[in-house]
Amino acid sequence: RLQRGDRVAVNLSTNKAPVAVGCTAHSSYDMYMAAGRGKCVEVLHYYGDLLSTYGTKLSVPELGPAFQTDNSNSVEQPIDQLDAVETLVGDVDKVDLSSGETEENYSESAQGISNSELEEESNCVDFDTSSSSDICPDELLKYCFFKALKTTMKKIDLPLLTSNFYKLHMIPACPKEKTLDIKKSSYKKLSNFLDEMVQTGVINTESLQKGVQSISKIDYSHELLKHFVDNFSNEEDGTCLSVDTTQTNKSSAPEITEKYTVTAAVLPLFYEYDYKKKDAVTASVVRKVVGDYVRVHSLQNPTDRKEVVLDPVLRSATGAPLGVNTLPWDQLVSAVFTQMGHSFKVELGGNEALALTKGKLPPIDIHVGTRSGNKKVTLVNNLELFGINVTEFARECQHGVAASTTINSLPNAKSVQLQIQGNQVTFVGKILTEKYQIPKRYLRGLENAVKKKK
Repeated sequence: RLQRGDRVAVNLSTNKAPVAVGCTAHSSYDMYMAAGRGKCVEVLHYYGDLLSTYGTKLSVPELGPAFQTDNSNSVEQPIDQLDAVETLVGDVDKVDLSSGETEENYSESAQGISNSELEEESNCVDFDTSSSSDICPDELLKYCFFKALKTTMKKIDLPLLTSNFYKLHMIPACPKEKTLDIKKSSYKKLSNFLDEMVQTGVINTESLQKGVQSISKIDYSHELLKHFVDNFSNEEDGTCLSVDTTQTNKSSAPEITEKYTVTAAVLPLFYEYDYKKKDAVTASVVRKVVGDYVRVHSLQNPTDRKEVVLDPVLRSATGAPLGVNTLPWDQLVSAVFTQMGHSFKVELGGNEALALTKGKLPPIDIHVGTRSGNKKVTLVNNLELFGINVTEFARECQHGVAASTTINSLPNAKSVQLQIQGNQVTFVGKILTEKYQIPKRYLRGLENAVKKKK
């Protein structure tokens, strides 16, 4: 079995002679879990590149196919394949590697013969997870999908945005000891998975606009849904771990985490501390990295301890022009923040309702507009980004202020817009801060409330 960073050679299926060399981008397990998708080798040199044009030009020798294929189903076929494997092992034994890990890699590589059998088992639609503690991402995805349909989705009015269905129903339906990550499955995207479920007839979807879909119908009489059994049960009381996201929103405040992502500009600074590009770190980690780097490299100005001398790494990380050679501590850290990307994550009741999302978390925007006849309406945006069920929130506003509500889909918007009749900024702000416990720093537009007359 290969580990990430191991040296490997690449050959064609029709010729054992290598045509490229490089290092593995993933381990053998990660390659298998990627289901044949993505980059597996970081190529350092290949036949036909600029390096191969220097010196004597040699052609690739013809050593025969890497594996002998036989279309017949005779009993001798497994013996031929073993002979081919022994031939390859004999050729590899001639290679001298200084790492001292050759025998271990060869002995472990023999265990990879059964990958095809494992792949066949992973494709079966079987939700019986009691026999093994490991469950492949595809099975876990289908398990959470069917469990959400049979539990929390029965209380939700359709249509429902597919993004909300995944965040508010599928992820909370995931067992506590598992982590649902659609990128680790063979589908890679939620739309690809839902398209397959549409083909099976379990659900129907409709496109509201480009890139935005909603679930319009659920066939509860479908065989797959009727025969679904929840094998992840609560061992204490024997009941199924059903999740009610409405109650979760009511009882606990969302935990909001804003992070900064490592970009190319700050990568030389963070590389010394084992961070890679696109890694997400908190603001405290950024300050610690900057402080440690300045102390280790003795970059504090000896004449003024409040200033830091900029070396090439700090100059790239801050984006300072060539004429600036020093920066105060506070400006230094602020400049590094501006050169980094933004990401955020929202957790509801201990469950990650939203995965790490690129960009800066926009606040819930509350403003007052006018419609025909100079009638005032309250417009609320970005509720879904905080894991709030907009349909349920609209119903609460209807009952709370006795006003009509409308949910609008805006083009190029990350979430839908809630429209409430009249100026209801005070009520909306009160329910968001008291019931949903959203911090006021994430609310924008509270000053638009009706001013009390003196």
